[in-house]
Amino acid sequence: MVTIAEIEELLRQTGLGLASVFEIYPDMVFVVDRDERVIYVNRVAAEALGRKPEEIVGRGQAEFFRDGLGARHSMAIQHVFDSGEPVVTENQQDLHLRPVWIDTRLVPFRDPAGAIVAVVGIVRNVSERREAQEAVALREAYLRSMLDNFPYPVWFKDTAGKLRVVNQTFASAFDKAQPSDLIGLDDFAIAPHELALHYVSDDQEVMRTRQKKLVEEEIRVNGKSRWFETYKSPVLDADGALLGTTGFARDITERRQLQEDQRRSREQLRALAAHVESVREQERVRIAREIHDELGQSLTCMGMDLAFLDKHIDPEDREVAARVAALVELVKDTIRCVRRISSELRPSILDDLGLGAAIEWLAHDFETRTHITCKVEVPEDLSLPFDRATPLFRICQEALTNVTRHASATQVDIQLTCTDTRINLAIHDNGRGITDEEIQRHGSLGLLGMKERVSILGGTLDVVGKPGEGTTLAVQIPVKEQLATRP
Repeated sequence: MVTIAEIEELLRQTGLGLASVFEIYPDMVFVVDRDERVIYVNRVAAEALGRKPEEIVGRGQAEFFRDGLGARHSMAIQHVFDSGEPVVTENQQDLHLRPVWIDTRLVPFRDPAGAIVAVVGIVRNVSERREAQEAVALREAYLRSMLDNFPYPVWFKDTAGKLRVVNQTFASAFDKAQPSDLIGLDDFAIAPHELALHYVSDDQEVMRTRQKKLVEEEIRVNGKSRWFETYKSPVLDADGALLGTTGFARDITERRQLQEDQRRSREQLRALAAHVESVREQERVRIAREIHDELGQSLTCMGMDLAFLDKHIDPEDREVAARVAALVELVKDTIRCVRRISSELRPSILDDLGLGAAIEWLAHDFETRTHITCKVEVPEDLSLPFDRATPLFRICQEALTNVTRHASATQVDIQLTCTDTRINLAIHDNGRGITDEEIQRHGSLGLLGMKERVSILGGTLDVVGKPGEGTTLAVQIPVKEQLATRP
């Protein structure tokens, strides 16, 4: 290994002096005596001051610094002479008419006897480093200000699950005065064990998949249960190496409460609608029976009395005979009208023979009235509970009404199938095909009513239309009660 003595001997042999070494040095170098006169500057230092070396040598060092800075350098130089200890300073100096940051290192220069005869100053322009440091400090201050003013808890954990960065909101959520109180802790140190296990599982999934994750979770904050929408993301360095996870949590307690209130309100409205529909159907049954039984019975009696009068009036009295005959026909028409109204209110066949027979009767009546072919496929001997059969019959009734009004169809196919868990009703026509705009139209009360009936039963209703090919309505509802075959 080359020693200092060997280097000095080498310099003497090659004729290189200390000045020659400083001339090839990349930083600014100057040497001052105890009176602080400059006895040497290298080329780099002279150029930095915009002067020639001979214009600087022999003059006091303080002349080349702006007010106040020269005095501080003087104190530092005298400290080196007095103590023999190096001094490092960092100041701003005007070089080439622009302010720059310089790092000055002052070291003692001793003679062979060890006495300090001069001070060597090595000056380096550290403006870029200083600007980079200031930029980093500014960025850190900006990020810290942004984090601490962010209304949601924000954190960064390393791959071991230790908290490395948290904001003030996060600290307050865990009842800590300062974010620094949480640095270095893991989830088990700040949260109940079950919640901590959940947090760790989410973090590990994010790190394993390197994918963002959104979760809704219930967290106890200051002893109170709150709901948070938590976003978690992996943190990678410039080379793609995993550094940890970051995330923030948004308090959605009020939104969750609103959603719960809306859900409860919808359930109450749906239950009310179901009750109203049930009462309405029962009222229809009562009215239909009263019309059929009482009014029908009265009309039948009137018909019988008119028939009796028709037999016992004077045949020669043609005017009276004609009036009686007209009344007989009027009573017959009224009886038919009563039966039709009673059937439309509540066909007795639905209660007596079940949904399948009622749909077949409805299809036959539809075909007779509209001259549109109606094909029906239903299970034989099928019995459904009242709360399932009635809505399906009404949906089928409404669908056929819509076909009559809007479809311009020549054929309708109705298919009813059942499993142990589901009841399926499909109605297809070969008409013009309903459009998406018509399906979404707010005024489509028929479709809205059918959807509400199905929704009350916990089922689904889908309507699909194809231009020129027709419309298909598909209903699925769950079976709450076991289907029974009529004996």
